[in-house]
Parts: sequence; C-alpha cells; structure tokens
Amino acid sequence: MRKLLLLASLLISLMSVNVFAQEPGPERPKNAVDQALEEAKERGETVLGSCLVDCEGVAVREGVERGEIVELPKPAYPPIARAAHAQGMVEVKVIIGLDGNVIAAAAVSGHPLLQATSVSAARSARFTPTKVNGQPVKVVGVIQYNFVAM
Repeated sequence: MRKLLLLASLLISLMSVNVFAQEPGPERPKNAVDQALEEAKERGETVLGSCLVDCEGVAVREGVERGEIVELPKPAYPPIARAAHAQGMVEVKVIIGLDGNVIAAAAVSGHPLLQATSVSAARSARFTPTKVNGQPVKVVGVIQYNFVAM
C-alpha cells in the first residue's frame, strides 16, 4: 500500500512538473481587425476608437465629428442557430475606412452559430466619415447584434 501511495505521489509530481515545463503555445492568430489595425499603425495612420451605434450621451472629444450610420443591415437568423435555440448578444469589432465603409470585421464574443452572420452584416454597414479637425480618419468600434430565439 505504501509503495502505491509513493508511486501515486511521484506521478502527480511528474505531471505538475510537466505542466510548468511546457513551452508557451503558438500565438493566437490575429483576426482581420487586429491585422488591419497593425497595418494602419505601421503606416502611421490615425485610427480613432469610437462609439458606433446608440451613442446618445457619449462624450466626443473636441475637434472630432463622429460619423453617423448610413446603413446598418440586420443579420439573418441562421436556421441551424434557430433550431439550436442559440440566442444572445454578438459583438463584432470593425474598422471603418476614411470613406465610411467597413474595412474589416471580426466577432469578438457571442454564440458561435451566430457569429458568421453577424460579421457578414457588419461588413455591409456604412457610415458617414468620422473627422478629426475636418480630416477623415479611420475608426475602430463595436457593433452589437442581439438574437432572441422564439
């Protein structure tokens, strides 16, 4: 019995050493928005973080003219997601270009069955350009879509 306990202790010790000795895994791949942000930073472009939807009461810095929504398509509710009763909020991070069109979009949270349709809808969104001191700038922000199963 004593040998069995010793063997079990040794195995537990070896397993915990193995956990700490592992090399860190590969870096998570960047999504389209993170890549576009990184490229803009490398080019020295200004990218402003901003509220995109339902921004009433949200303060705006002096010299900033926030873009307005021109078109914000609603995502389709995928039949497989409806059958699975998938619901809830999906957040999609987007970068909006100088012309107000979405350059890149990536889901950052929400049910996996609802993310693709949300990203597709976000890519079709259009805004008036956001301007800083009269000059258009790129904007990064989040669009939220709420799905309710019926």
